[in-house]
Amino acid sequence: MRDSRIYSRAVSRIRSSRPHAANVLGALSLVVVDRMNAAVEAVAAIGPSAPAALAALHEFLDGGSVTQLSSVLGLTHSGTVRLVDRLVSEGLVERAGAHDGRSVSVVLTGTGRRTAARMLHARERSLTSALSALSQQEVDDLAEALGTMLTTVTLARAAERSSRTDGRPQPWLCRLCDFAACGRGDGNCPVDNAV
Repeated sequence: MRDSRIYSRAVSRIRSSRPHAANVLGALSLVVVDRMNAAVEAVAAIGPSAPAALAALHEFLDGGSVTQLSSVLGLTHSGTVRLVDRLVSEGLVERAGAHDGRSVSVVLTGTGRRTAARMLHARERSLTSALSALSQQEVDDLAEALGTMLTTVTLARAAERSSRTDGRPQPWLCRLCDFAACGRGDGNCPVDNAV
């Protein structure tokens, strides 16, 4: 930890160019995503889209339709049906009749709810470990900058969605999000606020 602080201080004295900052952000993003995915997939090795499906069902979509889940994950309807089939066979979700009687809703089982909670906890541990070398002020500054960046990305994705003609689904930004941690219920989620 001491070595990372020394390196961090040395780097902070260097004025960064946008290309340098973008390159460092890209490298860090890959490492963070790889570590996060490894952490959540270690909880239940059931494929790359399963953690996002379980998190979405846990956080905001429990009882939603296959079509809604497909939209969140950015998968085709048939791909989402196959994913739900795998989750059913693992005992993590079950299909139930929807309120309108015409569609099927996807509901977490008790095991699915506990698995999703463990995945979100593993995700949190993985992400907070990436912040361990930062002071509280640096974390606060980073959170503010990330909020600004997420707002910009959210608005750009909304514009892309409205102009898309290829019919391919685009996954939601918050598909693997912990809503309590982002403060969505308190009006602090940059993605929700931008939308």
